[in-house]
Amino acid sequence: MTRLIGALSGPLVTFIFAAAIACEIQASEGVQPADASLAESDLIEKLRKDADQGNEKAQYALGCCYNGDHGFPRDSVEAAKWWGKAAAKGLADAQYCLGLSYYLGQGVTKDISEAANWWKKAAEQDHADAQYFLGLSYSAGRGVPKSPSLAMYWLRKSANLGNQAALDALKRANPPQG
Repeated sequence: MTRLIGALSGPLVTFIFAAAIACEIQASEGVQPADASLAESDLIEKLRKDADQGNEKAQYALGCCYNGDHGFPRDSVEAAKWWGKAAAKGLADAQYCLGLSYYLGQGVTKDISEAANWWKKAAEQDHADAQYFLGLSYSAGRGVPKSPSLAMYWLRKSANLGNQAALDALKRANPPQG
């Protein structure tokens, strides 16, 4: 949820949270599930409209919905499609997610080099998780040429942004002496 909130702003966020609160209120008042699904379909339609109009934040959020986030049914192909649209516009969160899609082969053909390409784009925008995965890629030579120096570079950048997994990887790579 944190990543979704960080990637959205303005009226879209207000709309999403208003819809979520409305669904919670309806549920507490005993509204039938059909009514709740109507509110959910209104939310997805608003997101789809904004996404179709080229709003990259809405495209990213729609990708997250299709990824099964926030209780929506999972559709990996649709998730990758919408993340791809937002990623092409430079949205780091979408680039990171699209990289994961390529790495795992979910919704797209598995392509580790393409995953590393998307992670690099996000990493260059200070996306800590992308920096971590890019560092691991350079460490193992998966999707990019093996480079211990680039692995350490990206892991350090990620750790400096607070990524605990990157910090742990650096500790394993450089155990304390003594």
